Amino acid sequence: MLGLRSIFLSLTLIYATGTLSAQSDEPVVAQSSADVFKINARTVVEDVVVQDKNGAAVPGLRKEDFQIFEDGKPQIITFFEPNSPGTGVAIPSPALPPNTFTNVPTVAPNQAINVLLMDALNTPSSDQMYVHLQMVKYLASLPTDVRIGVFMLSERLHLIQGVTQDSNTLRAAIARFAARPSPSVLLASAARTQAQDSLVSMTKQMADDTQSAQLSDSAKGLRDFLDEESQVEAHAQLLITLNSLQVLAHYLAGIPGRKNLIWFVGDIPICPPTGCPYGDLYHETQVMLAAARVSVYPIGATGVEAPGDAADNSSKNSTTYSDLLTAQTSAIQVDNKDRGFRHINMDIWAEETGGKARYDTNGLKDALADDVESGSRFYTIAYVPTNGKEVGRERKISVKIPSGEYSLFYRRSYFEQTAKQIKAAKSAPVQDPLRPLMDRGMPSSTEIAYRLKVVPAAVQPDAGAARAGENAQLTGKLTRYTVGFQLPAGSLSLIPDADGARRRPMEVALVVYSHDGKPLNWEVRNIGLLIKPDEWGMALKAGIPFHVDIDAPPGDVYLRAGVYDRMLRKSGTLEIPLSAVTAAKK
Repeated sequence: MLGLRSIFLSLTLIYATGTLSAQSDEPVVAQSSADVFKINARTVVEDVVVQDKNGAAVPGLRKEDFQIFEDGKPQIITFFEPNSPGTGVAIPSPALPPNTFTNVPTVAPNQAINVLLMDALNTPSSDQMYVHLQMVKYLASLPTDVRIGVFMLSERLHLIQGVTQDSNTLRAAIARFAARPSPSVLLASAARTQAQDSLVSMTKQMADDTQSAQLSDSAKGLRDFLDEESQVEAHAQLLITLNSLQVLAHYLAGIPGRKNLIWFVGDIPICPPTGCPYGDLYHETQVMLAAARVSVYPIGATGVEAPGDAADNSSKNSTTYSDLLTAQTSAIQVDNKDRGFRHINMDIWAEETGGKARYDTNGLKDALADDVESGSRFYTIAYVPTNGKEVGRERKISVKIPSGEYSLFYRRSYFEQTAKQIKAAKSAPVQDPLRPLMDRGMPSSTEIAYRLKVVPAAVQPDAGAARAGENAQLTGKLTRYTVGFQLPAGSLSLIPDADGARRRPMEVALVVYSHDGKPLNWEVRNIGLLIKPDEWGMALKAGIPFHVDIDAPPGDVYLRAGVYDRMLRKSGTLEIPLSAVTAAKK
């Protein structure tokens, strides 16, 4: 078994390049008492949002109402499940002692997870602050069952806040980000663009006034250089955007169920139909997101766009009424064409992944609320394709409801595995089941609920002492923390052995992360629980305690704790900022 210990030696969350198995397309596994074997058949899972002509969710549909086709051929639906927000009422959290935390949810979470992506690479800085404000306003009235994580795209993908239901935590994370913005150097500012255009116009005007061929050549050369520089920057923006979205797809594939990626973006980079070297990467990224059950909801961060701005800018250097009229007409036509391309591009990203695009609206808060609500009401259907032969081709999917006129949102295709991929999957080592749950920012797993007490150790180690944790490269000033687990004995289904003792093999992991997801230190242990007959009453009353020490550097760092029951195949994870421990200590 590939353990957590070996994985964390090379793990870096945001830069991870290893392929994770998509949650939506799994091989069927059959088991019997005699043997265990795999059937090479893919199960395709589709999340389908159904809305009426007014855009409202359509409840109460049954499996018989749906038809699904693959490459035009009907398929048999083998699984059907309606999903909608829970109606549970929030339960107040019990009072916990200082430095004590729990993964017990106060309300059952919504089935879908929402990921807010703030795009600082493809959105003007002036619009980014408005997006931040609208997000904070929405979070002020966040429903208790909604789970949200926040990422930011600049020169690379940044994790701003892991998935949580705590609106206060989310608002604080966005406030910290807004206070320390990280604008992309690839995003041309309006002032820079205007200055460059003015320089070209001024040089051209001087050439016309003096009839200088040299100045005319200089103006043309400068314009060609700026156009080429702009093209290089545009290609860089496109490549960074696609690679970052693939990283996000890998990351979110580790979270079961549907994910709604709500993408606040000014202008999604467009891959031209001709002359684009990234055409395959473009489509591959959309398919990867869809395969990970990620539906993209682009929201135009620029709000309602007025075509007059482009006309005004283009006509500043016009000297006659005729020139002014021609410049304004041309600018409006170009602006409308560019806007149309942007909107079509947003629609394509949404359609390919089962989401919905929104643009030309200043109500970003309402758009965000609608997307969260829409993406939480869906039907999950699954089928085993009638064509079981896979050679790497793309397969098209079509879902229909003949009984009514509805709008359906779902992923439109997937790629078969190649023979090489099938062979690699068969020979790949079995992954530790706790591993995918231990990444920075993942939702808390609550199959095993527990309390966690984290305090600075009573005796701090000297500078030359051995480290607590398995990262031998950890240096500098460190604080040693004692992490105390308290597992509820009653939830582990501990059955006494012949001697009356209760035993259970458990895996325990601690990982210290930087804010952006880099693992700084880790400790992984296999623990054999042994509770003697005379200890069982106390264990039922007070829980099963054990502790692990780990060293962590100062700063904005996070501790993620996980336990896994190998017999029940259940897990429990919890993530806390170590700054909360420091604050409580003070």
